Amino acid sequence: MPPTTQEKSRQQFLDRVAKFEEANPDIKIEPSEAQWDAKTFAARLAGGQLETVFIVPLTEPQGMIKRRQIADITDELKALPHAADFDERALSPATDSAGRHYGLPTSEFALSLVYNRELFTKAGLDPDNPPKTWDDVRVAAKAIFEKTGIPGYAQPTTTNGGGWLLTAMTYTRGGRMEKEQDGKWVPAFNDAPTLQTLQWLKEMRWTDNAMGAQMVRASADVLKDFSAGKVGMHIATPSTYGDHITKYNGNPEMFGVTALPSGGTNATLIGGKMAVVSPKASHAERAAAVKWIDYYYLQPKYDVAIAESRAQTQAADKLPVGIPAVPFYGPAVDGPVTEAVNKHANVPVKNFAPFLTGSQQQEFVPEPTVAAQDVYAALDTVMQAVLTRQNADPAAELAKAEDRVKPLLERAQ
Repeated sequence: MPPTTQEKSRQQFLDRVAKFEEANPDIKIEPSEAQWDAKTFAARLAGGQLETVFIVPLTEPQGMIKRRQIADITDELKALPHAADFDERALSPATDSAGRHYGLPTSEFALSLVYNRELFTKAGLDPDNPPKTWDDVRVAAKAIFEKTGIPGYAQPTTTNGGGWLLTAMTYTRGGRMEKEQDGKWVPAFNDAPTLQTLQWLKEMRWTDNAMGAQMVRASADVLKDFSAGKVGMHIATPSTYGDHITKYNGNPEMFGVTALPSGGTNATLIGGKMAVVSPKASHAERAAAVKWIDYYYLQPKYDVAIAESRAQTQAADKLPVGIPAVPFYGPAVDGPVTEAVNKHANVPVKNFAPFLTGSQQQEFVPEPTVAAQDVYAALDTVMQAVLTRQNADPAAELAKAEDRVKPLLERAQ
């Protein structure tokens, strides 16, 4: 449940628990503040200490399905209101190859291109028609640098952020960071899509000189510079608008978002969290668990009145309202809900329109299935090499990274 620092949201959660129990007297909800921790999960599972319902990041469900650490809830899901209206992209991170479902989304996001609308205007670019391809990004980055002297594009390379974003960019070229081989997952990033992405970055850095000189920094450092007007474009999530405003005192009107550009494939990386059910849950507990997940997490996505009430409460807690996220349902269900939420929007909704339009047609690709953070860490070093050494060979750097990752993937499986 929400922390004590979000008083109104926490009370709303407890009120919802009470109403759920009143409507379902045979079900008892025991609220928990426990959060996902990869270091303690296995021990808690083995010790029978896990909650019946727990929330996990999208990096986890596929591995958990194979290890039988979460319950199959396909039958229970089919009985839910609007089950036929789900956007299958939102369910895919916890769906196996046979189409069985093992989790329901609670919050999901798609990586996007965040851009400075004011710098676009100064550079003679149309802020209402942002880049749709990586070639467009390169043209815009050069224009921003040439007209303003400000780096047109920035890329983080530390704290696994470089590898995370390189993964998303690889997806836009039809590639993946892992592939199945002889029944096991192995590295796949020394293939053409990742090489093409690195070559693009190398040319942006060394040929165009459109990325500035600071190449070893984290995602938070890039966002801080962006909010200060020192960066034209970077990859992030629409939700970074919150930090742009609250942490870095950025101008709301200069924040623009569009769908992640295409490198030939209309795709982006999807992240977020899913609610899953303990494999030890009885049939009755499993049914109750899915009923609660629907009541608390899904109803606000299809019930207009609940969605608007929650938006009003979040606005009262001074939380951002109106930032788009991955829709759980198709337009017929999601459209009226979004309209109701936006009545209480405290963000410049029009600035998010390019993202909403562009992301509707994208494939949402989950993060790597096995040891994702290890993969990202190895790719950080590749990004740093290519962006700090002009003579770095992307293929050679990727080969070294694959050699480092192979035993880590083997151990994880």
